[in-house]
Amino acid sequence: MTTINQLTQTLGLWIRWMRLQRALTWFLRGLAVALGLSLLVGGVGLYQAKLLKQEFLALILFCVVALPVAFAIAAYFWRVQTMQAARYFDRVFHLDERVSTALELQNESHSAEMIQKQLDDAVRVSRKVKPSRDLPLRLPKFDLALALVFAALLGMIWFRGETLFAAASQQRAVEEAIAAEQTEIEEIIKEINTSESLTTEQKEALAKPLEDALKELENNPSMEGAVSTLVSTSEQLKSLSGQQAAQTQQALTQTGSSLASQEGTPLETVGKDLAKGNFASAASKLANMDLSQMTPEQLQKLAEQLESMANSLSATNPQLAQQLANAAQAIRSGDLASAQQSLASAASQMVQAGQQVTAAQMATQAAGQLQQGAGQIVAAGGGQTPSQGGAIAQSGSSQQSGQSNGGSGSGSGSGSAPQSSQAGSEASSAPIEQNNGAGDGGESAYQQIYAPSLLGGAGGDMLGVPTSGEDGEVIGESPTTAEDGQSLVPYTEVYSQYNQFNRQALENGEVPVQFMDVVRNYFGSLQP
Repeated sequence: MTTINQLTQTLGLWIRWMRLQRALTWFLRGLAVALGLSLLVGGVGLYQAKLLKQEFLALILFCVVALPVAFAIAAYFWRVQTMQAARYFDRVFHLDERVSTALELQNESHSAEMIQKQLDDAVRVSRKVKPSRDLPLRLPKFDLALALVFAALLGMIWFRGETLFAAASQQRAVEEAIAAEQTEIEEIIKEINTSESLTTEQKEALAKPLEDALKELENNPSMEGAVSTLVSTSEQLKSLSGQQAAQTQQALTQTGSSLASQEGTPLETVGKDLAKGNFASAASKLANMDLSQMTPEQLQKLAEQLESMANSLSATNPQLAQQLANAAQAIRSGDLASAQQSLASAASQMVQAGQQVTAAQMATQAAGQLQQGAGQIVAAGGGQTPSQGGAIAQSGSSQQSGQSNGGSGSGSGSGSAPQSSQAGSEASSAPIEQNNGAGDGGESAYQQIYAPSLLGGAGGDMLGVPTSGEDGEVIGESPTTAEDGQSLVPYTEVYSQYNQFNRQALENGEVPVQFMDVVRNYFGSLQP
């Protein structure tokens, strides 16, 4: 007599085969999902220029390995109810519900003979079933076709998407350059805040533009926005440095070199510190000088040196020069107490001058670092394109021509005025006449276009400006009648147009970093 265990073992074998088939099906579905997800994520990443070629490949491999395996494992170990599996196998193997009936009778009160006969019949029939033959492993055609389509699209992107990968690589380089510049700005701010040579006001004045630049870099991390932010911040720092501080530094160091060369004099050590740029140390030594311990000869020499310092610094730091002159005068009059007080005041002025010089140096250094950072970002982004460089050059050339030809006097400058570009657009808008006949093959008689007699004399053909607008109005025509040798179009009338183009080019990063100051200073010098 057969037992229920035999049927259960056979049913367990069928269930394992069903699990295997289900795992294979879901493995293929997971593969299709993995390829589709890779195509979606990779396409979006490449469209946004944020995914490198190696990252694209890593994304595909990760999805292709992880998702199908996860789907297959989940499908294989998904819970299977025995009774449902029995009904499924009865239907697939055409067993006429023998197995499911035999299992159901085990839980019902029927005669033992009836249950045994049903069980024997179910076992007998189930032994004839071969799962590999009657339930072969099949791959879902739709899932397979979908996976092949996604794989073909991914292959097309991999082999034909060099432009997209290059753009992503360039964008990544720009992002890394911007991140490096942010780190450098943070270091500069830290250095400013920890400096002992600056006052609180000077620290705040220097750190404020840099902190604003950090916020702008975070809000607008594009290459154009970063370059514009760095250049504008650099200009702000340059304005903080000031020319006065540089002149003061030069005057103090030159004065210090002169005093240091005078060996054995009262201000020799002060001069050495000034020559090295140690203004705080020089001020401390000047304030701590004990005039009461000096001989009359030393006091006389000190007065001479103080007067010489006052004369050297009168143009760059009149407050310091005045205190030095007061000390020299008090020494000559014998009022050492007043002289000592004036020296203390002069030392305080020297400390302030040193702080201004230090602030100017830090501002200049930070401005240079920002300019260098902007250049590195531009280089990371591929540098200046020829078309953009040509546009800037054309703008500068036209503006220079406008300045040469638009002066109030009989200027001798040469070059094409801005109307030359307008003439080109007028010619291009005119329709070509029909039936115009054959040409001359490019050969024509020489026509002189340079007439020296017109520079200061009369005669010769006159060239007219092309018309545009309504009623033949000439663009840029001066309302006044020009005299011989004078320009008809003052450059002041076209300055705003080119200056606006210049500002837009600077803000968009279209001007090479090394030429930004040149272009900006050039247009600034032309301002009416």
